Amino acid sequence: MAKGKICRSKRRRLLTRLSAAGLLFAVAWCASTALAETPSKPLSANDVSILFPPPKSPADLGGLIAVSDLAGPTGSAQRLLSDADFARFIANAENPEREGVPDSGVGRIHLPEAVKKIDAWFVAGIRIDPGAPGLSADVIAQFGRQPQIRLIIQPVTNGPQGFKVHDTAGHLIFSFNLEGDPPLDGCAPFPRFKPDDEAFKAIVRDVASLRDQLAAGKFGNVKVSTAGDMNVHPGLVGASAKPFRDAIKALLEKHLSPLRLNTMAVMGISPPEPWVFVSMLRVPKAGLIAVPGPTLDGVHAAQMFSIVGETHVVPRPVTNNQNPTTCRHAALQTPPLPAANRKGVSTADFIDADVPNSRVLEIVNVIADPKKSHFFNTDCVSCHTETAQLLKRKVQGFTVPGVNRAVLPKEDWNVRNFGWFPSFLHGGPAAATITRRAAAETAEVVTFINRQLLNK
Repeated sequence: MAKGKICRSKRRRLLTRLSAAGLLFAVAWCASTALAETPSKPLSANDVSILFPPPKSPADLGGLIAVSDLAGPTGSAQRLLSDADFARFIANAENPEREGVPDSGVGRIHLPEAVKKIDAWFVAGIRIDPGAPGLSADVIAQFGRQPQIRLIIQPVTNGPQGFKVHDTAGHLIFSFNLEGDPPLDGCAPFPRFKPDDEAFKAIVRDVASLRDQLAAGKFGNVKVSTAGDMNVHPGLVGASAKPFRDAIKALLEKHLSPLRLNTMAVMGISPPEPWVFVSMLRVPKAGLIAVPGPTLDGVHAAQMFSIVGETHVVPRPVTNNQNPTTCRHAALQTPPLPAANRKGVSTADFIDADVPNSRVLEIVNVIADPKKSHFFNTDCVSCHTETAQLLKRKVQGFTVPGVNRAVLPKEDWNVRNFGWFPSFLHGGPAAATITRRAAAETAEVVTFINRQLLNK
């Protein structure tokens, strides 16, 4: 009997110990699981619009990402931007119009020979966007939603004439979409975009992780916050710059592929001006072609902004940003949306005319609003001049919320939207530039990601 009591006592102590161990294990497991499932904090503007500092000397190039160094898929020797795609990019920039198209009066982009080599091009900025051409319900209903990563690239050379950041920029647009839905009536051949949100949410998670690592001092042993107004990315300055640059490059190579590169754009000059804008699209059989401007005549692909001469914007756009949102436009649609059916505003309305400042402000308020204006209803020149022209005119009531004053355009011929501007009038180092339009788009992106993609 005594022996039985001893055995039962031992069993109770053993069960108690096992229960305690199990409880400790459960507590530890729950704690680790809770830590792993801790929601990411909301992203900020600088997390999704990443601006690199403009280089001032050859030594600064080591802190940038050379386009020629961006690798393609793991295990392949292919570059992210292939030789063939780069060649088409250069060819379309210099000769955008199709054979037989009447001369519109637009000048030609003249690229120096050194700029025609891929080694000259560097990433000036990165835009992470969950939905082109816009994120409003009306735009999505007409066009669908195409998540993108856009690389803003610019050429920098160091030759006999010295170190130079060129007044030329390109966009490489990598898309994340599934097979699209049929186009709405009258909008063929463009299907409505269907987002690949699973692939894009993986990008969002990695962006949030980089932000958190930066804040924890994982790059260069300095803790860096990305909160606040848009500026040159704070992680790309100081001790964190090189390791953070390497982490960004790794993120791009992880998620981007040459097969996702379906759209490009270029802005270049015929020195010292005019500035010429051209958009490009990959189409079946023909490959990357220069696309007729959606707000032009359905024929011409290039638009020009010039200082000299009586007309500063050629061709004069016929925009459609004051009508209800529609997928109808003038690019590759047969027939194109007639000019008579369009209603809209452009910066040409006041650049080429004497317009009261109150009206000027009304115009740019439409152009800078991504809910009203987008690529298919507003011309390139308008989106690239709405901030610089207003700041130069000192229009009362015009403000640029969310952008550090240091990176606002300082002269009215700065047509950079998000990148580096080298002034041919004043010289000096290239200036980092962010406009109101870029800030408005970024604010819309941040809101959408934080509400619908982050922690989902």
